[in-house]
Amino acid sequence: MPTLFAVYNLIDKDKANEYDQYLTNTKVPGIRGAPWCAGFNTWKIDKVLAPAVSEPEGELPSEAPYMYVAKIEVSDLDAMVSFLGTDEGKEFVKSWSVYIDPKAIFTLGHEV
Repeated sequence: MPTLFAVYNLIDKDKANEYDQYLTNTKVPGIRGAPWCAGFNTWKIDKVLAPAVSEPEGELPSEAPYMYVAKIEVSDLDAMVSFLGTDEGKEFVKSWSVYIDPKAIFTLGHEV
């Protein structure tokens, strides 16, 4: 089963509470209710804890470089891609594009 990941920021950090409500009320149920979705989880990043490497370059950032991480388990990748190409899919993506930094991407991954 393919696993998609998204690591992203909000366009306007001041809208974090508004986005959290949108996420809970619209995005999570919308994706979880899709026939191609086997699981959808999102984590809000709270703070930077420590460097991920033994010899980091520069100072540790005071704020996390990203605000959210999402993981989507997809039972049928072709069905998901087809859905995103429909008018309904485009409207759904457009609804969260109001909040999400336009540089956000979905990536396909597997467990190592």
